[in-house]
Amino acid sequence: MLVPGQWAVRFRAARLSLSIAALATPVLAQAGPTPAPAPAPAAAAPAVEAPPASVTTPHAPEEPLPAATVTLPELPPAHAEPPVHEAGGASEEWYDSFDLRVFADSYFSLNYNQPKPQTAGNGVIRAFDTSNGFAVAWAGLDIAHAPEPIGGTLSLRFGPSAKRYNSSCVGKCDADYGLENIKQAYASLRLGGESSPVTLDFGKFDTIYGAEVAESQDNINYTRGVLYWLGQPAFHTGLRANFELTENLRARALVVNGWNNTIDNNTGKTFGAQLTAHVPRNDPHEWISASLGYLGGPERDDTVAVQCPAGSVFDPSSANGCSPGTSGSSSGTIDRPGNNSSGWRHFIDLLVTSDPIDALHLVLNADYGVEKQRDSDFATTFTAHSWQGAMLGARYLVCEQFAVAGRAEIYHDEDGVTTGSVNGIPITGATIYTGTVTLDYLPAKYLLIRLDNRLDASNKQMFPKGVRELSGTLFTSTLGVVVTTN
Repeated sequence: MLVPGQWAVRFRAARLSLSIAALATPVLAQAGPTPAPAPAPAAAAPAVEAPPASVTTPHAPEEPLPAATVTLPELPPAHAEPPVHEAGGASEEWYDSFDLRVFADSYFSLNYNQPKPQTAGNGVIRAFDTSNGFAVAWAGLDIAHAPEPIGGTLSLRFGPSAKRYNSSCVGKCDADYGLENIKQAYASLRLGGESSPVTLDFGKFDTIYGAEVAESQDNINYTRGVLYWLGQPAFHTGLRANFELTENLRARALVVNGWNNTIDNNTGKTFGAQLTAHVPRNDPHEWISASLGYLGGPERDDTVAVQCPAGSVFDPSSANGCSPGTSGSSSGTIDRPGNNSSGWRHFIDLLVTSDPIDALHLVLNADYGVEKQRDSDFATTFTAHSWQGAMLGARYLVCEQFAVAGRAEIYHDEDGVTTGSVNGIPITGATIYTGTVTLDYLPAKYLLIRLDNRLDASNKQMFPKGVRELSGTLFTSTLGVVVTTN
């Protein structure tokens, strides 16, 4: 199922791709991607969420392949809209209008730093492939109905990656509220009927930003990049509007809780917009797509829990919530005024994709973020902190069963807004470089095997090595195996 409203380019069946979806037998009529009627390469997502997303419905090949032929799958749009099915005949069953995908993703990762414990080595900058050795990433079920005019999407995930995906927020996250296994759950309405250019989505959905998505089989590499994991949102909860302005111009708007949280941690709201332009392909060697998006709103808690020291009691009228005394409660919660007006996070995302030739897919993604953070728990002043990064990727189809892809990234977070900490020590001033080479092999239908060789390097000692050491480099080889119904 393609996520409503995202216009992203996609490969034709003969073109280079990553989604196992193209291996499925012809399914219900393919939804037109948001950007243009002509198929083209994928973005992302959207980012990460949304990087990238839900059930993918590939278009059938222009000519049927011989029964013994296996072709590398088509790369689906990272953040695209759901398929619009043709009206069914009298014999069509009710379940024929639903799109379904079931998949399982496992891997073997060799971390040459040999961290102990085994799960300590990749966790700072890796999205989901955090364990050293054999591991299951997750299993997934996607079921969706296109808005005709009413539809919806439900995406369920089970496994370590599901918990990590739903724990990537500020404060308490979805995993803390019993939503660990729900990746997407939203209702869709096409205003004005099936031919309307406006679609609304309400609920939890993948982000519209970025070049990568959470599902490894829907990206050009098996591992997700540092830009996807650190610099971009993964999902949102709220209202999304999708507008088909012209044949080659699409727009989307968001009013959501913020980054990666279904239960909001403040009373403010986050607002987003994205515009996507498509240059039509007049022949197989001319095509380009560009998306520019913005997201802004408060992300930090607008209250603070106070634990008063000995000899003082909780006093909400006090500047720090405590006053001298021995009678009364020693803890409580006070307001943080100005958080929802002054403490905003602003995010800008640029995505460009192109297919200069049928066998080659190119992608460029760049982000800039800045957030005003309160100088201390009780201060009324805010200081701006920024981060930025870029990713350049390419994938080349060598033959029907084999492809090679590469990704290079640079990411900088001067004040440690996104890089977190190692062994309790905040990581500030970090510049991270990553380089990844991925080999794709499709031995049979429904089975994708990928080998990622990846080098991460930083100007900070931030990668665990051995038991207690830290290193400035991290080299891993990851073998990913994905089996999927489409």
